[in-house]
Amino acid sequence: MNLRKNGRICRPALLVLGFLSCGFTWGSSLPPCDKASEAVKEITRQSSADKRLEAEKKVRELCADGGAAHYLKGLALEAAQRQEEAVEEYRSAVKKDPQLAEAHGRLGLLLFEKGAREEASVELFEASKSKPDPAYAKALGDIFQAAQLYALALSQYERALPTYGNDAKLRVGMARSYLGLGERAKARDLLVEALRLDPANLAASLELAEIYRGDKQYQDALQQLKQASAAHPDNRDIHFRLARLLDLIGEEKLADAQYRQAGMERASTPADHLEKAALYQQGTAFLKAAREYEALLLKQPDAPGVREKLGDALLAAGHDGEAITAYEEALRRKETSSQLLYNLGTLYERKGDLDQAIRRFSEAIRLDPENGDARRRLAEIHTVRGDLDAAIAQYRELVSRHGDNPLSYYKLARLYEQRRQYEDAIRAYSKAIELDQDSEVAHLGIARLYQKRKQPEQAEKHLIEVLRLDPRHAEARELLISLYVKARRYDDTEKLLKASAELNPESANDQYRLGVIYAFRGNNDGAREQYQKALALKPDHARALNALGKLYLRLGEKEKAREALAAARKADPDLLEPVELLSKLDLKKAHKKQEYRKHLSKHKKGKKVSKERKGKSKKKKKARR
Repeated sequence: MNLRKNGRICRPALLVLGFLSCGFTWGSSLPPCDKASEAVKEITRQSSADKRLEAEKKVRELCADGGAAHYLKGLALEAAQRQEEAVEEYRSAVKKDPQLAEAHGRLGLLLFEKGAREEASVELFEASKSKPDPAYAKALGDIFQAAQLYALALSQYERALPTYGNDAKLRVGMARSYLGLGERAKARDLLVEALRLDPANLAASLELAEIYRGDKQYQDALQQLKQASAAHPDNRDIHFRLARLLDLIGEEKLADAQYRQAGMERASTPADHLEKAALYQQGTAFLKAAREYEALLLKQPDAPGVREKLGDALLAAGHDGEAITAYEEALRRKETSSQLLYNLGTLYERKGDLDQAIRRFSEAIRLDPENGDARRRLAEIHTVRGDLDAAIAQYRELVSRHGDNPLSYYKLARLYEQRRQYEDAIRAYSKAIELDQDSEVAHLGIARLYQKRKQPEQAEKHLIEVLRLDPRHAEARELLISLYVKARRYDDTEKLLKASAELNPESANDQYRLGVIYAFRGNNDGAREQYQKALALKPDHARALNALGKLYLRLGEKEKAREALAAARKADPDLLEPVELLSKLDLKKAHKKQEYRKHLSKHKKGKKVSKERKGKSKKKKKARR
């Protein structure tokens, strides 16, 4: 008996919660947004202005804030040379529509130009899965080549080659990949071809000179560097390479002249080089500092500690491959430090070699157990790999040694939660909040956990804190609404939905959801007003049309109800309720007609019988007479 009673009590609250939840998520899967995405699939940077304007008009009508709309904004911003803003629009586009290959592709290419290679590779790969494009393949080739994934780089370059047949840079990338695989002859031929296409290509000249030098073809190397110097007379790197080569073949006077043009003196002492390098690094001229360290090592190959400094300068200059070489050479010579190992681990992590990254971070911690950065990176890799025990061990060590970092406690709490160690998770979340009262993520994390453990009072307290910190936080608001509805706290629910509608006046869903709670609480005028606001913002909002139809039914305005329900069915053919309600309306109408016909038929039959009786009565009277 009690169970049935409780069921009756809870059912209205669950129905409201269901309506609100459906209302919140429905808009993202509307067919019009899918149509908008289809409309922009053939729109690229090369599309004519007319085509782009036509697409923009169509997309505005179909889905004004969907992925397709953000993609078109991104194209416009990119055309206006506002790359940073374009990147943000493309990010919004792929977030709203993960299947929009064109947005993934443009985002990947812009990130590649910015130097964010790892993120670029993810976006380009996602784009190329559904829409292969030579530009994506070329960029992926460059990314893989820089990461020393030479076979993968060549496979991408081969895909791009038919389109980029006259691109000297692509051939340089291929040549570097072949060099990485030890195929020097193929690399040399490609570099010769690159210089035929672009005689002033510096990278091709320098790479070819290095091959000649490695093969002891010193005159060919010298000739190549001289040609490069003629094309780029102010390039100190070329002069430095010429000086080293002239030194190698015994032309000391000529080498002196090249050293001077490179900005250094043969007579400089190791201390001079170190001093210059330090000055360059202070001025953020990291590549120049690296050249000073290289010059010092040319003179004193066994100078201790210089290779680590060289690696640091190359790392700061963005020359990751050369930095790894310098650090690994330092380790081979037993010149190591915890910081060197940490930097090396970071470089391996950046290029995706997580096994090597783990190895180097672990070695950094063994040398210096207080290296919190190395522990943090190690914990992050273990988390990504799903090795939660190892990640927890590192974070516990972190909070033990560096207990004033709220972020470490927060991440430890998340790991405990994944392991279902809920009490430990709550303690870690609480510690994070104790260290940082304004930690939005920690308040939200512990609120989710309290709600999962059916402790609504505690969850409410932290959700309110999240909204204090960010009144627009959608997830916190939804969790709090869910909590209030389940507790039948409809006044609080209404307040939250009102606030949401006021904060997001352009959101049709927020206006609709406020109408749902008004309708549930019997405020018919308020409900109608909110549904109409939603439809003013989005005329094809199927759930608002359906709700309006139901409201009209309740008010006895059947024709208006029929009109609204028919519009809801048209807006979303998959929405079942308007179909059912329309069917019931049609049945009632048909039943009334049938009843009327029966009544009419009965009435006519009654008249006929009456006439017949009157006729018989007259006949009897005549017979008596």
